Amino acid sequence: MEAGEFATIQELAEAVGLAERDVSRQLRLAYLAPDVLKRLTCGREACAVSLYDLCFLAGEAWQEQAERTFR
Repeated sequence: MEAGEFATIQELAEAVGLAERDVSRQLRLAYLAPDVLKRLTCGREACAVSLYDLCFLAGEAWQEQAERTFR
């Protein structure tokens, strides 16, 4: 979306063959704190939330994301 290839989430969803709702939820993951992403992908820590929950945590402050993700 940032590159301008797709003007809307609906266009992107159609292009990748997913529901608009699913694409919208997944795009929120781009707003997770860098530390949270690093700990999730490189670390071996247990995550206290589901992927679904992470989508909604992305709107929180970065410190709050880390606290709620790795209780």
